[in-house]
Amino acid sequence: MKRCVITGGGSKFGQQLTERLIQAGYFVDLITSHADTWANNPSVNAISVDWKTLDVRDIGKLIPKQSIDLMFFNHNSVSLSSAKFKKNKLQNIKDWQQSYFVSCQLPFYMIQSSANKIQPDTKIGWMLSELIKHPTDLQIGAADYIGNKFTNACIMRSFSLNFPACFFGINPGAIGQDLNLAQDIVHLIDHTDVGSLNGGIFYSDGTKFNIDK
Repeated sequence: MKRCVITGGGSKFGQQLTERLIQAGYFVDLITSHADTWANNPSVNAISVDWKTLDVRDIGKLIPKQSIDLMFFNHNSVSLSSAKFKKNKLQNIKDWQQSYFVSCQLPFYMIQSSANKIQPDTKIGWMLSELIKHPTDLQIGAADYIGNKFTNACIMRSFSLNFPACFFGINPGAIGQDLNLAQDIVHLIDHTDVGSLNGGIFYSDGTKFNIDK
């Protein structure tokens, strides 16, 4: 059975992704704050985390002992909003730093800590965002979210050039508008060869999303 590690796949859209991965034949190591929901599912090893307190010392418990076929970072973390930029507003710096750790540093350390479980055909992906190229005034207040997504795009690309595995990003567009989005994403990942997938960012229909044009 194929093995997948997915973060943030316990509820909402992430739950749909996990369900589609199971249907596609994966055993899922699910890193989530909603582990209880999956406690009785034989195809899931639910690992409970508190995103607000998770730190680098917890990385070891997130890594399976078996070889990994797919690792997918679906979690999000944001500490800023438009309201925080009003006069006399302050942002708790620890929350801001935790958001950066969870969003960007956690995937980096999970990959490096899993090096002996990752093969050249292992696929490792990030859920990214259209906002890294087209931020709007309505959303620009979530500056750390946008910045973290762009950082992850750069991390993905850097790994693709240096690490012997397949690294990619997904731009999901407007989540919630496409009822088949989770199914299409899993199909894209499973049916695209590593040579075509590596280093690219893709919409769910397989079209490439280029951030440098």
